[in-house]
Amino acid sequence: MTGPDDSPAPGGYPVPDKRRPPSPSVLVPAPAAERTDTAAHERITALVRLVSADRLREHVTALTAFHTRHTFSPNLAAAAEWLVGRFTAAGYGDAVKVPWTRSGHTADNVVCAKPGADGAGPVVLLCAHYDCRMADLADSVSRAPGADDNASGVAAVLEIAGILREVPLRHTVRFVAFSGEEQGLWGSAAYAAQLGLAGTHVHRLINLDMIGFRPPDGSITVERDLGNAVPGNDADSQAFGEIMARAAADHTTLPVRLGPIFASDYMPFEARGHVTIGAYEGEGNPHYHETSDDAHTLDYGYLAAVTRLTLATLLMLSLDEDEDEPAPPADASR
Repeated sequence: MTGPDDSPAPGGYPVPDKRRPPSPSVLVPAPAAERTDTAAHERITALVRLVSADRLREHVTALTAFHTRHTFSPNLAAAAEWLVGRFTAAGYGDAVKVPWTRSGHTADNVVCAKPGADGAGPVVLLCAHYDCRMADLADSVSRAPGADDNASGVAAVLEIAGILREVPLRHTVRFVAFSGEEQGLWGSAAYAAQLGLAGTHVHRLINLDMIGFRPPDGSITVERDLGNAVPGNDADSQAFGEIMARAAADHTTLPVRLGPIFASDYMPFEARGHVTIGAYEGEGNPHYHETSDDAHTLDYGYLAAVTRLTLATLLMLSLDEDEDEPAPPADASR
């Protein structure tokens, strides 16, 4: 880890392009089976089963109903209000818009928190960007549903937040929906700087960007830090990626690819020495940055599976095993 995060990361970030990874992903064998008869594993399994493909579809459908969520569109503010409303309905009374300003433009990230047993200790971030775009980045008026990129990731964050609301966790988890990602990670860079100025220690970060379009081999790519701005955080990122790969093997049938983090909202946090990973469907969505990236093009069984492995990853990291409370009933996420 680096020292105190008290200044913005140097320079900016290029406009992200998820079609061009710096190195290819590699399909890996499922990790060897581990014990599944422990109380913690049983609680995680019960919670993971609460993930609903129907609710994920509802979230994606609502987000794609906005004509566009381009960062420079007036619709973005309405989308932010909708997100605050969804987090509030899930029981997060602290859901709030956190503004940022870049190049004379102001927009909002949306943030809420699930307090952990460690109180003011380090936080875990689960994040996704809610803005979207057309092929022409300057086009803020054309119809841009942004279903896969990235209503899919936001839907998963909302679903996980709802399920975890009453579940005891060791770490505080912050759920964050960023704007300005498509312009060059503007919202996440600002939030990383804000956390640094506040002295907040980010223990781990999981980023979800494009997780709803099933690739031909049905795999999920677990993205880990391979160099980048702060090489000293690579080993912890790769170890955290192994936890996500383990979660995929234990709680889904998805094959796992290992790839690099790139071109998304984990990068400003990595540059501050934080340990980051991501989940990504991989290359190949023909609707990328097009009007055709609509809700009907997603595979909601696949999106539900990725949401389950993400939830399991969070629980494997932060479940408070000292608590003997049973898993919540099937309607606990609402």
